Amino acid sequence: MPRPRPGARPRVVRVTTGDERQQAVITRTGEVLRGDERVLGVYLIGSYATGAADRFSDVDVHLVVTDDSIEWFEKHWDDVLRELAGPTVLADRIPGLIGGLGITADWLHVDLIVHPLASFDRFQYDGVRVLFDRYGTLFPEGDLAPKGGRPGEPYWPAANVNLFFYFLGNLVTVLGRDERIVGNQGVGVVRDQLIALMLAERGVRRNSGAKRLNAFLSDEQRATLESIPAAGTDPAEIIAANQYICRQFITRGTALAERTGAEWPTEFVESTLAHLQNHFQTSFA
Repeated sequence: MPRPRPGARPRVVRVTTGDERQQAVITRTGEVLRGDERVLGVYLIGSYATGAADRFSDVDVHLVVTDDSIEWFEKHWDDVLRELAGPTVLADRIPGLIGGLGITADWLHVDLIVHPLASFDRFQYDGVRVLFDRYGTLFPEGDLAPKGGRPGEPYWPAANVNLFFYFLGNLVTVLGRDERIVGNQGVGVVRDQLIALMLAERGVRRNSGAKRLNAFLSDEQRATLESIPAAGTDPAEIIAANQYICRQFITRGTALAERTGAEWPTEFVESTLAHLQNHFQTSFA
């Protein structure tokens, strides 16, 4: 295998179509589980439900099972997952759910989540693709089209606004203790609150997964996020990145508050900005 040239940039392959490995798992899932009378229905969520799948996509399989069989599935979900995906190098339970994730030797990622009939909610997820519904009662309307990820009416993300200024104010503590690694991590935390604000600008309340964001942002929003100054562990770089994000957040946040009729937390914001100014001797507004 040829070695990359010194200084050569890594090549990122971008694709827009599904992969035969995932499709094989989906086909096998429908065939295998249809033969288990305890399984009342099987459906997919995520990109293989919304039509946005590519060769990097996970396969997110959900089962609805009889109530009296849920204890068995809770103990043996990983055996079922391996029957669908093949041998795994990792099978790890997802906290709070019945089921978990599996990774095969060639790094195919398959999730298997099990729902007892008594607590099944067919509207829990957007973008549902039904593989089978044994009695036609779980999804009487068929597949559910994606809804929540589409732009709609702008709304006020109160929790994210408060979290933004809370995390921003803690920059004084973090850099005051010379916790540079934590300071670097904090740039990502405040950036994520800015992303939440941007989604609220567009009326997007949820998206198709943690590894998909581009489709839910405008070109201008993406350019803004991509322009955040790079920050390593130099305090000056960390401060500069936070200043840029803060100015974006205040400009967009005050405009969104006016647009939605929400109350901008003036007292909290001004207190936080004064706290930062006093410590760093530079303005964040």
